[in-house]
Amino acid sequence: MTFWQLSPAAMAFAVAALLAGGLIRGYSGFGASLVWVSCLCLVLPPPAVVPSTLLLEVAASVSLLPKAWPDAHRPSVRWLLTGALLGLPLGIWFLAALPERATRLTVGLAVGISALALAFSRRTHRLPGRAACAGMGTAFGVLNGACGMGGPPVVLMYLASPLPMAVNRASLVVFFLAADSMTVATAGTGGLLTSDVLWQTALFLPIALAGVAAGTWLYRHGGGDVRRIVLGILAVLSLALVGQAVVA
Repeated sequence: MTFWQLSPAAMAFAVAALLAGGLIRGYSGFGASLVWVSCLCLVLPPPAVVPSTLLLEVAASVSLLPKAWPDAHRPSVRWLLTGALLGLPLGIWFLAALPERATRLTVGLAVGISALALAFSRRTHRLPGRAACAGMGTAFGVLNGACGMGGPPVVLMYLASPLPMAVNRASLVVFFLAADSMTVATAGTGGLLTSDVLWQTALFLPIALAGVAAGTWLYRHGGGDVRRIVLGILAVLSLALVGQAVVA
């Protein structure tokens, strides 16, 4: 099933989710996949959602890259990418092998754990070392390949770091562009980028980018802190996904 087989109400829900995820991504530099995957998996099967989400993440990062590139913390990004390259094949295998119900449950639990981790994260005095960065990158690779939302380990690392928020945001943009591009390539070799998925993504793209543009505007003009709103949304979505998987 893809977007074209949905009811009008489900289509409207999907469009709202695409706009909301894009807005959060443009504002904070992260969070789109958590919203896109958790929302879209309520109305579409995960194998139709995850590849589209990965392609949308690449497009969102490309639109943010010119202003992010000069501020990114390149040493940590390099070690994160090294780890991600190791974890991606395993994650893609999970996506292809797990049944739909198990994938929905995994996504729901991952969203809930991510929301809790983000809520209770605390800043540290220094960035993790090379091995720790590579380990977080590997965790990203497995999660990103399996359910299209590997960001939480990396986001937590940067949010807890002593780096300025502008550097954290820029580093996340650069990392997500490179890592999601690798994930898309791996998914393509696994046969997950079907023609239906590509056409669906082409339809989703302008909607998501409109949200990214709105979020970027809010960031530049000093919009309020959306952290609590994002955490609340993620908590509700986690409960919905877990409930759907359990009662299905």
